[in-house]
Amino acid sequence: MRYLALAFLPALLPEVVFAQTLSVVTGVFNILVGLMLVAAFLMFFGALIGWFVRRGAWPSYRDEMIHIMEWAVVVMFVLVVLLMLVHFVQVYKAAAAFVFGIIIFLAIVWVIMTVATAKPKKDADEH
Repeated sequence: MRYLALAFLPALLPEVVFAQTLSVVTGVFNILVGLMLVAAFLMFFGALIGWFVRRGAWPSYRDEMIHIMEWAVVVMFVLVVLLMLVHFVQVYKAAAAFVFGIIIFLAIVWVIMTVATAKPKKDADEH
């Protein structure tokens, strides 16, 4: 019972706990996204160099290099959007908490509705 009370202790000071946790999480996430962005740039320019180097050789693998460059551009776009999201969370903590709360609430409602409307499974003995 004592551990259950400790689990709900952050509910008494939600602003302090949320601010500290959010800044730590967004800081770590920002570093990881930055590293992935560097990896995407390296992947793009590595494929671009491979595309130039293999010109005129057989087999050229130029189509594969173009495919890698396309995926690198997609990854870079997604990572830039994630960096914008991290910046939004770091600057507007209250608005981000509200938006994340709405998203979590809608996810919980969706799970409850999915479970409530699921057909019951029949036992293996019944046919």
